[in-house]
Amino acid sequence: MTTYPEDFEENMRDLLVNLYDYLKLIDNPVAQRLAAGSPGGDRAQTARQMVLAAIEDMKSETSAQLTSRQNRLYNILLFRYVEEQPTNEILGQLALSERQYYREHQRAIQTISRIVWDRHYSDAALEPEAPSTLIQELDYLQFATRNKAFDPTEVILSAIQATRVIAEQKSLALRLEEARDKIALNVALPVFRQFFILILNRLIKSTKEGGMIEIALRNRASEAIIAVSSDKLIPSHGAFLDALQTDVAFRELKKRLNADLRASGDDVDPARIILRFDREIHKILIVDDNPDTISLFKRYLANLPCQLLSAQHEKDAIAIARQTPLACIILDIMLPEKDGWQILQTYKSHPSTEHIPVLICSVLEMKDLAASLGADGYIKKPPSRDEFLAVLRQWTD
Repeated sequence: MTTYPEDFEENMRDLLVNLYDYLKLIDNPVAQRLAAGSPGGDRAQTARQMVLAAIEDMKSETSAQLTSRQNRLYNILLFRYVEEQPTNEILGQLALSERQYYREHQRAIQTISRIVWDRHYSDAALEPEAPSTLIQELDYLQFATRNKAFDPTEVILSAIQATRVIAEQKSLALRLEEARDKIALNVALPVFRQFFILILNRLIKSTKEGGMIEIALRNRASEAIIAVSSDKLIPSHGAFLDALQTDVAFRELKKRLNADLRASGDDVDPARIILRFDREIHKILIVDDNPDTISLFKRYLANLPCQLLSAQHEKDAIAIARQTPLACIILDIMLPEKDGWQILQTYKSHPSTEHIPVLICSVLEMKDLAASLGADGYIKKPPSRDEFLAVLRQWTD
């Protein structure tokens, strides 16, 4: 049984929350995968039906009472996301305490994630895993350099110079069309350089002798675009892209750059590889055991260049913070195991996390205590969207 990526469960939770929101649903990565191949107007409906079918498959007994354990996970997902009932009504129907509900709710999310992954992502298990040495080197490279804005023009020119010899052996011409306006990428520069050299090297090998490879830079308000085209690509652009996607190093580099890669072309027009880099995405970790609170902050951050990660327990909260470049951490105080004060002290006493801003978000009025323990901000729970974004802006602008 293949373990799904750490963000898959978050994407599944987001899909369920927005099950009936067309615009948000079609932007969800899991929904996009489920609806691949469906006509544009039918994609949201296709993804929704697949998720509903997966939820229905969790039902074990049709005659079981609502309060029985057999269908508890099924009923939680049915009432919460399909029927959109408020949490307090679900507690009453299933005869659960609030603590029991949140614990079982997490199990339900994990179960539906496993069902969807095993059913619709089975091909992912066939992909070869990247060598641990490659992963370690890229992790170190990304951590050591961090993400700083840079103009990719000089990096691309150096990549052209690095591949010029093998291009000349095939009498290929390499040409760069620079962007009219200033262009900037917010990624780890050494990772981007190796990524682009890899693509250029593969493209040179797949272009007939005497061909032309052109690179064009474009700048848009929300993204930077790099288009690489070949007038004599063999085989087709689709086959080239498929072959590229099977390259383990390519996949690992692409993952770290959060790049979108597409191909176009036909028998007349040159094959074109389009690389899109979104504006900088701020990763924010929320440590809270209440799914409703997590959903609230996700709504607050909708349409903003932010990715919300979540953890309910100390182990996950510490691991994510030590392994992920974070803009800030939103920390609840009343947690099931170690409380927020203990986790805060762990963050501020470890060299890999002491620099991360921590915002205490709690129903408790303890602003002074939060500051004395090293918290970088305090906000009363639940905050309004304007209040929350005003505090957050100091770490994401």
